[in-house]
Amino acid sequence: MSETHEEHAERLEREAADMQAKADALGEEIGEVREDWEAKKTDHHVPGAPSPEGGLPPEANYTTSGDDPPDDGDAREEPWPDE
Repeated sequence: MSETHEEHAERLEREAADMQAKADALGEEIGEVREDWEAKKTDHHVPGAPSPEGGLPPEANYTTSGDDPPDDGDAREEPWPDE
């Protein structure tokens, strides 16, 4: 089938309009998901959401084999005489 230039242009315009509608719908969905996540980040009952204090959850405070221990300064030194 051989389509004319006008038919080809109309088909491409329909495809472009369809793609734009899909892009708009996807943009709205992304916005809704972003709003939902922002609301969940403040709820400490939601798994994976940051804690209200910021930082890592308590379970992330453990080291595993192969990890270097946390640097707490040199806690092995004796306290200063005035302490």
